[in-house]
Amino acid sequence: MKYSLLLLIGCFCVLNLTSATKVRYDKYKVFRFTPNTQEHINWLEKLKQVNGITFWDGPSANIGVKSDVMVSPDTHTYLLQSAQLAGINNVEYISDVQKLIDESAVSSVNSDKHNWYQYSRLDKIYEYLESQKTKHNKTVTLENIGKSTENRDIKLIKISKGGKERPAIWIDSNIHAREHITGMVVTFFIDELLNGDNTELKKMLDDFDFYILPVVNPDGFEYSHTTDRLWRKTRSVNKDSTCIGTDPNRNFGYKWLTGGSSTDPCSCTHAGSAAFSEPETQALSNYYNKIANQTIAFISVHSYSQLIIFPYGLNDEKLSEEDYATHTQISKIAAAAMEKRYKTAFRVGSITDLLYAASGGSIDWVKAVHKTPYTIAFELRDTGKYGFLLPSDQIIPSGEEFIDGMIAIGPELRKFKLKNNNSGSELLKPISKFLLLCSTVSFFMINRLR
Repeated sequence: MKYSLLLLIGCFCVLNLTSATKVRYDKYKVFRFTPNTQEHINWLEKLKQVNGITFWDGPSANIGVKSDVMVSPDTHTYLLQSAQLAGINNVEYISDVQKLIDESAVSSVNSDKHNWYQYSRLDKIYEYLESQKTKHNKTVTLENIGKSTENRDIKLIKISKGGKERPAIWIDSNIHAREHITGMVVTFFIDELLNGDNTELKKMLDDFDFYILPVVNPDGFEYSHTTDRLWRKTRSVNKDSTCIGTDPNRNFGYKWLTGGSSTDPCSCTHAGSAAFSEPETQALSNYYNKIANQTIAFISVHSYSQLIIFPYGLNDEKLSEEDYATHTQISKIAAAAMEKRYKTAFRVGSITDLLYAASGGSIDWVKAVHKTPYTIAFELRDTGKYGFLLPSDQIIPSGEEFIDGMIAIGPELRKFKLKNNNSGSELLKPISKFLLLCSTVSFFMINRLR
């Protein structure tokens, strides 16, 4: 096993070099490996440095947690021989990645406007956001919160009935470029919130303001459409390297680069030259810093695996027992609601419970720095049949599930609002007592003067 792996050692993230040529994945396969021993986990960990191999999911440090591995045509024979020597079980999940890429681009509708029957490019998403600002000018504010490395706008939509300040819900998507379903689901949510007829969803606007960032990583997102469908990172230049980009979800400034991330610019989990080195993570964090005190839920939307996960991304830190129980309870309510419509099952747990070590993530930073009460990530459809290449006919069902989950947790999030209101009134008690004392003193002084 040792020697067969050594034959394959090379770059970490397939086709990571700068290139203007359209990347194709003809006859690339995806295998699922399930480790049953610590030796299997060690074997998977070594695969991260193998040429022609890219992890779509994993590897985890937990026995029994699967890893999905994409393998180039000239590597998969060696890989399977090595797996056989290691005695690790595997299943071929995708026989030809390029075929799935081509199929996922097929749609029954061919429109030049953003819709939920086909995957949209960045310009169509931004045009859609602009149209909603025009249509709902009393409710919708559209802000450019920063610029990407390649000078693209990073646009955030705020949806609020105005008047009193309400507790806020933050939602973002497409922090990882290749997760196209995420931005489609989030814009579907926006559309139903503004234009739909679901009264339960509409009620959420009475109680909450929404801050929604549909494309956190616009450069990587566009690159995944024009050049490499499976691109994950940003498009920043790395000093002294021909490899491009940083994983923005390893670039946040809490326990940055302390596990589950890489210093190698060619790695798909490259953490960057420093915390918040990327203009995209700077834009998100700078904006969130301004609204964090108002925000009771931070929701980052990813794909795939059908999970609802919460902090933390390292084994040396856990939520408090009470906070863990709260996150579990609310997330299970969401999962139950999301399963009802199409029987799509979502599992619930912390990042390290269900996935793998990952430092520098956005939800860890939000929870640790800002103590936002409910801080989670959704991993949307599916569980591996299509992976990142979910067919376009699953956009609307995925969006409906997400809305079902959001409506279901609404009553739980409202409890945070009441708690905040109560805490606000507690803050007013000392002031009230002081005013009462002043009134009493004034009363006696006036009487004495008489």
